[in-house]
Amino acid sequence: MLIAVDTNIMIRLAMRDDEEQYQKAMVLLMEHPFFISKTVQLEMEWVLRSRYKQACDEIADFFTLLLQKNKIHCENEQALMNALCWYRLGADFADALHLANCEALPFYTFDGRFCKNAIKDGIAPSVTIL
Repeated sequence: MLIAVDTNIMIRLAMRDDEEQYQKAMVLLMEHPFFISKTVQLEMEWVLRSRYKQACDEIADFFTLLLQKNKIHCENEQALMNALCWYRLGADFADALHLANCEALPFYTFDGRFCKNAIKDGIAPSVTIL
């Protein structure tokens, strides 16, 4: 049975900073495939960056690893893959995830730095900066 998990379970798996919780999370993963919602994805990046001081590439590598696991299913995996590509180019993760989940809709923002390199390289959808 597919189960949804909270950010703290994924952080224990990523950081293994609490051995008891890590072991519980591993047992849970052995018993059930995980579903990771967009909101958990967003919070995971924030926690890894702000609390654990992980670099962008380390965080992107972790998400990429998750996408390769058969027992882990991320909400809108294609959007997450696109967001990770733009994130590696210097975009803010939240901005990249917002844009990637809008698919083909025109996107408007006041943020002049919004996914700047991805847009410049022509690999992001249309963004209008007001």
